Amino acid sequence: MTTMRHLIVFLPGIMGSALQKNGRDAWALSGGALWSYLTTWGQSVAELKITSEDPRVDDLGDGVTAARLIEDLHTVPGLVQHAGYGPITRRIPEYFDMTVGSIHAPRDDANFYAFPYDWRRDNRVSARKLGRFVETQLPKWRAWSGASDAQVILIGHSMGGLVARFYVEALGGWKHCRALITIGSPHRGALGAVDTLSNGFKKLVWDFSGLVRSFSSIHQLLPVYPAVRVDGAWVRPAETDAIPNVERERAVAARVEFHDAIRLARESHLNEPGYRQLLIPWVGTRQDTSQSAEVVNGVLRLSYDPPAGLAAALADGDGTVPRVSTTPAGLENQQIERFVVERHGWMTNAESALEPLLDTLQQVGAPAVPGDFHGALESTTRAALGLRLESVFYPEETPEVGLRVHAASEPVELRLTVQSTEPGAAPVVREVRVAPDEPHVETFADLAPGLYRLTVGPVTRSAAAPEPVHGAFEVVA
Repeated sequence: MTTMRHLIVFLPGIMGSALQKNGRDAWALSGGALWSYLTTWGQSVAELKITSEDPRVDDLGDGVTAARLIEDLHTVPGLVQHAGYGPITRRIPEYFDMTVGSIHAPRDDANFYAFPYDWRRDNRVSARKLGRFVETQLPKWRAWSGASDAQVILIGHSMGGLVARFYVEALGGWKHCRALITIGSPHRGALGAVDTLSNGFKKLVWDFSGLVRSFSSIHQLLPVYPAVRVDGAWVRPAETDAIPNVERERAVAARVEFHDAIRLARESHLNEPGYRQLLIPWVGTRQDTSQSAEVVNGVLRLSYDPPAGLAAALADGDGTVPRVSTTPAGLENQQIERFVVERHGWMTNAESALEPLLDTLQQVGAPAVPGDFHGALESTTRAALGLRLESVFYPEETPEVGLRVHAASEPVELRLTVQSTEPGAAPVVREVRVAPDEPHVETFADLAPGLYRLTVGPVTRSAAAPEPVHGAFEVVA
């Protein structure tokens, strides 16, 4: 084990921080069903709408603050499906025997911090706050530990990686940064964002479309590559007025002021003494992931088909973020990625992802670090599981689990475990035989309303067997 002499800061993804309004929880979904939560907290959630935002101002004056990370399972159809940040924020400091601190009450002897932030806001605001924290706390840690050359290692899941990267590149944080590890971060955007903005977020009696569209952060998750087909042409959301409910002006601002700012800043740093490649992207693969969208008769529809120019072999991802988006523009073909066969919300939880992440941190924290970080090529020979799963099933729908076994030489015996989050509930366990590279669907009728965890893995574990994959879904009454 390597003693960690650096400061580590972990940033969650969108909706992964509990938000309080005037000191009371307004968003704190953790471990329960969304619709049950909204029955009690729906009005508080609605009050999170942003009426106007100036990205130059840190405090909106609306009484909303980020209190803590959400540690347990939380799922919001179309936006978030995550197992919770408890495992990763416990495992890292335990492994390296680090002292854990709170950003609300920092301590000089602490070198592991979770960084909750207001995920509604423009990510540039959160990046500024991150920079102030790092540049205040890092000198204190150096003085207390005696490690005068200690730096910060930033780890960002999903949108948290974008916040961290803006700080590193656009705000000059690279001067203080040992490495930036992004886990399933949509460096070039994701289709779920354009779908949510265009088609809204209206479920049962709740309509939060206006609420979600008020968030600047959602616009900064829009694809910045031609992924939307309009009248036969492939365009970026910032290049068309034809996507319903997507304001082109805000899409342009997100692309130019956020994504282009990062890219141009990095290009300028290449000529600065001491600058080196800092980014290590963790990429989830082999999961069916929306790759493109098309406007048909005034309605946006997502598709698993790749946009023009993207090879079909690369048209996968982690179920939320397309593979093509997890490596930033300008860093392609440098073999800096680390790959894991897992879904987006479990890349910070599953052993198949956490163990190699700890190894990466050990390498990064070692006294000698190469000038650039290079990852291994993805293994395409070991069998891998792909999972297709909707986030929510309504009363007229039967829950379905889509399976595919990649790169297997013979059929694989799989075990599916569906576990309710209700205390004391017995799991539903099913074993199936799946042929290589053939789609297979399992249905689960008669599930009671509620939130369910899903684990799919081989019946018999072996070195050649695929690693388990995970998911979650909600059954609505």
